[in-house]
Amino acid sequence: MLIKRRMVTSVVTVDLEEQVGQARHLLETHRIRHLPVVQADRLVGIVTDRDLRVAEAMAPEGAGRPVGEFMTASVITVGPDSTVEQAAMLMADNKIGGLPVLDAEDRLIGIITESDIVDVLLEALGVGTGAARLEVLVPNRPGALAVVARILGESGANIVSILSTSADEGRQLLIFRIATDDLEGVLNRLAQDGVDVQAAEEGVRIDRGL
Repeated sequence: MLIKRRMVTSVVTVDLEEQVGQARHLLETHRIRHLPVVQADRLVGIVTDRDLRVAEAMAPEGAGRPVGEFMTASVITVGPDSTVEQAAMLMADNKIGGLPVLDAEDRLIGIITESDIVDVLLEALGVGTGAARLEVLVPNRPGALAVVARILGESGANIVSILSTSADEGRQLLIFRIATDDLEGVLNRLAQDGVDVQAAEEGVRIDRGL
């Protein structure tokens, strides 16, 4: 998935010369943890909630000092056509929680944060959709996934998502989210065909907007 499909485009920024106190107000008002720092509409740094806490610890003068004194100037950025996976790796490797997104002309057009990455992961896994969760072990060989998918289809189950990860003894653990009104019937059919079901549970629908 491309970053331009998941980034926040209404980016809250702070000017290089703005005071730390105003930057703190922006973070609290917008309930965010990362503020790109700009000068003449160009990205020159980024400041985080942690950076501002350091500044404010210098009280009483800390809150009145310019943001530029506490920002990170060497900002790691991504482009809109980079992938969410690449963004996640950059965040993990550099232990940071957000990446400004720049276009081909180095203009700030968005930001993607760790919370956006988590949202993508939850969506990809079908969490909260009401789909049932199913874990099966299959041989690590071509066609193993297709066999299980065929059985699910023949059982009237619609596959919402699939996650595959390595297991022991040369096998793969497949984690499905399936839409079905008869989970017990699906499990019986899988058992009849010799599929090694590790776990299964009814789906739960969650309104994450609440």
